[in-house]
Amino acid sequence: MTMVETWTAFCAASILLILLPSPLAALVARFALQGGRSTAFFTVPGACLGLAAALAVASIPVVLLAVVLPQAIEPLAWLGLAYLMLYILWSFQEPSIRGPISANDNLPARQPVEVFAYLLATALGTGRYVAVLAALLLQFAGTVSGDPGMMIQMQAGFLLVAAFGFMIHVVSPRSVLGRLRRRNMPGPASHKLRTRFIARRAVSAGYRRIAA
Repeated sequence: MTMVETWTAFCAASILLILLPSPLAALVARFALQGGRSTAFFTVPGACLGLAAALAVASIPVVLLAVVLPQAIEPLAWLGLAYLMLYILWSFQEPSIRGPISANDNLPARQPVEVFAYLLATALGTGRYVAVLAALLLQFAGTVSGDPGMMIQMQAGFLLVAAFGFMIHVVSPRSVLGRLRRRNMPGPASHKLRTRFIARRAVSAGYRRIAA
């Protein structure tokens, strides 16, 4: 695989991972939905730098492995590919995406600096993104292990791709979250005859007469 092919494949895989449902994507979308698109000034940099830091952490063992034990790269790359496939399937079952959009402001941070720090910590706190990015880097470790400059370029390209992907989450947060607010549907009691609603509870007309 040539450098151009490696670069193109890495950028394509990176943007796919960024656009997948995830807790980080859900946070960016929820901030945009409740606080407006201006939240992009602190949510997008926080999320991007968090993922860039996760990529840097993930690259350390991958590069060391490629240098010290290069024969292990190919079998680990296959394992990494299997993990990436499972990650994609798992992402579409993400609870933070599948759940209803909350109508109240229940976001974990409010001030711009707090939001920035929270997104940065979310990207590094669970190890989820470090693991998936390590699996991604394993697919290219054989090509870039002997070229540190290429690894730096890939990290810079990943940062740009992440910024583009998170801006999509900001511009179209509802499509990212995948579900609009649930409408207030009438309960089963509303279909009964002679039912009245008092204090949000269904009370039959007979009980109302007794209370009167």
